[in-house]
Amino acid sequence: MPIPPKNSPSKLNLLRRAQYWGRLLFRRDTPWKVKAILAVAIMYLLSPFDLVPDWIVGLGFLDDLTVVSLLVAWAIKIAEKNKK
Repeated sequence: MPIPPKNSPSKLNLLRRAQYWGRLLFRRDTPWKVKAILAVAIMYLLSPFDLVPDWIVGLGFLDDLTVVSLLVAWAIKIAEKNKK
């Protein structure tokens, strides 16, 4: 499995993290649960249906960020557990 980037507030680091998640999604040795969770996160992000509608200023995008962040964190936790 690829090594996840270290925590840093830079934009470059955000791009590296997105690349890491993409590699994790398309690798053959990634467990199917991780792939399914990442696919759900992408579908939720692109879906017009949300828990809080996006037209509500601030809260609409905050729920997207929260749900996707939790799903990605869960997927990475499972991937790291299976790596050992």
